[in-house]
Amino acid sequence: MHTVSVTRTIEAPLRDVWAVLDDFGGVARYNPDVETSWIVDGPDTGEGATRACRFYDGGRVEERIRDYERDSGYTVEFIDVGEMPLKENVVSLALEDHAEAETTVTMTATFTPKYGPLGWVMGKLLMESKFRETFENVLDGLDTHVRTGQRIGERVESAAGDPE
Repeated sequence: MHTVSVTRTIEAPLRDVWAVLDDFGGVARYNPDVETSWIVDGPDTGEGATRACRFYDGGRVEERIRDYERDSGYTVEFIDVGEMPLKENVVSLALEDHAEAETTVTMTATFTPKYGPLGWVMGKLLMESKFRETFENVLDGLDTHVRTGQRIGERVESAAGDPE
């Protein structure tokens, strides 16, 4: 099992950052790797909400919120990792008031690669740095979207079901 964590302070009140993150199906608005995202099952947000994400490279995953605390964060388990070389992946988002108009956001992944001992080495040599880079990019996109309203991804579908 591997763990990677990245923290960023965003110059915006917690309520503004939470409003973006709590739109669970809208991750394509701020994640630069996600072309489209939509709710596939359960509520729109909160425990049990399940979304699908299609990446610009053609990959697709499904994720479900398993722990949820309003205005503080949530934990997402990947229920379908698509083509990713992962047996298990859990990502937590945690928010904390840093100052009157600043919010600290921490993204943490705990993952287990496929392929046994070879996967463990792959995780150490390649995957941990890739997770760190991805989290930096996601938090950059979140920061930009929260402060400017600029949409990072191209399309977001709010209705249930695959947008294509």
